[in-house]
Amino acid sequence: MAATVVQAGPNLYLVSDDGTAATQLTLPSGVTLRTDVKPRWQQIDNYLVMVNTPSQPLIIDSTGTVRLLCPKPPRLAPTLAAVAGGTLTGTYSGVRYTFLTVDSVGNIISESDFSPASGSQQVSSQFLQVTGLDISPDQISRRRIYRPTNNGAVLFQWVDLDGNVQTSIQDDLSDAGLSLVAAPILGTPPKLNLIAEFRGRLMGVGDVDVDNIRYTEAGVRYAWPEDNILPISGVGSDKFGISALLPRKEALGVGRRDMLLAITGTGAEDGTGNIDFNVVIISRECGVESQESVKIFRDTAYFLWKDGVYSWGPDGLKCVSDGENGKGQVRTWFVTDQVFNREQFKNAFAVIDPTHPHYRLFLCSAGSNVIDRFIDYDINEGTWWGPHKTAAFTPTSAFQRITDADTSLPLVCSTGYIYQDQETRTDGASTAIAMETTGKPHDMDDPDEEKYWGEMSIFGEGNQANGVVDVSVRYGTLNNTLDAVQNNTTKNLYYQQKLTRQRLGRIGRGKHAQVSLLNSQVGQDVVLYGYEIDPVTLIGRR
Repeated sequence: MAATVVQAGPNLYLVSDDGTAATQLTLPSGVTLRTDVKPRWQQIDNYLVMVNTPSQPLIIDSTGTVRLLCPKPPRLAPTLAAVAGGTLTGTYSGVRYTFLTVDSVGNIISESDFSPASGSQQVSSQFLQVTGLDISPDQISRRRIYRPTNNGAVLFQWVDLDGNVQTSIQDDLSDAGLSLVAAPILGTPPKLNLIAEFRGRLMGVGDVDVDNIRYTEAGVRYAWPEDNILPISGVGSDKFGISALLPRKEALGVGRRDMLLAITGTGAEDGTGNIDFNVVIISRECGVESQESVKIFRDTAYFLWKDGVYSWGPDGLKCVSDGENGKGQVRTWFVTDQVFNREQFKNAFAVIDPTHPHYRLFLCSAGSNVIDRFIDYDINEGTWWGPHKTAAFTPTSAFQRITDADTSLPLVCSTGYIYQDQETRTDGASTAIAMETTGKPHDMDDPDEEKYWGEMSIFGEGNQANGVVDVSVRYGTLNNTLDAVQNNTTKNLYYQQKLTRQRLGRIGRGKHAQVSLLNSQVGQDVVLYGYEIDPVTLIGRR
């Protein structure tokens, strides 16, 4: 079953499969959610791991049950004693225990790190008693106690104590009756800011050690040993540390504000206790500004840096906003202060629309500290569209929702609302969404010569109801332009969309001409094929 979880304010909600309802979820006792930063998520197995906003990392199942990713470990060492009546004989030391959380059928959701070790106790045809067990401050299901064999050092699973109330237990299970598998390697995760999955392990960055990667044991999402650390180049180079994780098929990208690296390898142990992971530098001249700008599509990562949008995939690292062969170049959007507020790039976020497919990036306009613009990058065509204005609401986040039919839909969130793209116009039916576009200043490759601009024609699809496109034409010189008029009036030209071609009259004389098109009618499609100005001649030439 597909499940979509969202954070709204200090609460979590489970969104229904059809996207029409949201049910508030219950947080574990003592856990709160920050509202001044973005939540970050990673799906693993049938669970969703949530970090950054919760005071402790969370794990959420498809029913909406929210649990701690890992309970805090016991603080107290157990105390051992010999009690008459049992059959166990030997000397036992180093007994430890953990806190467990299980689901309704007994599957382990999480297990804490070990308690401090007990002292030594000798028993002779007696019970081995354990007392002084800690009570967990978290919501747990049971305590699990591990002990060695007689005079041994390796721990094995011994006995479980249900609940979180009793503080003692006794048992005389023989050494031969212990689990055949040694106790697992466990560990407590830090308060994580970033999270990703790679090679069957969760990888994350804590809020204190922001320069290194912590990772779990293979296949155990709740086991975070303290020595499972990957140092990342550039330690201490800035106060931000690691800014983003970019999970691709064969590598996990690691972004700093001024560097892009990749973790490669199989993640398997090499026989000496070392894990087969390597860290390589992809670029010292490009980084990642915002984790929320990172989106992966067809094994290619798209993300925002200081001078534009980049892709990192099988073909290497490219700046897609610079374009190729003059196609799709919008570099000025990102390197000037005329279009977007570059100081707010760190708060940008994105979503993939897989239908087209598009990479859609949300940004603050120039002079604004509020997300109020978005742009689309057509992945197949390599073209850019926008900037678009979101006047109806203020976007706060964007993500994909997986429906029950296993289709992916892009969503945009605002305060109190979740918006979904759709073909039918059932939202905002009384408010028009303006379409406005301005073409290049035409100069016929001769900017200094006076020209005669003849009759202009507009070409469209035709049969588009009663739609009307306002056409503004300015001509003259770049510093001194005139508005073209129709029928000797000051009224702007217009194109009636029911026609496939409409002649709009002659323009006039000037060194250049520039055309702007506007439609702001409610629910009106606009399909234009282009415009034509004919004839265009240099003054004094035929």
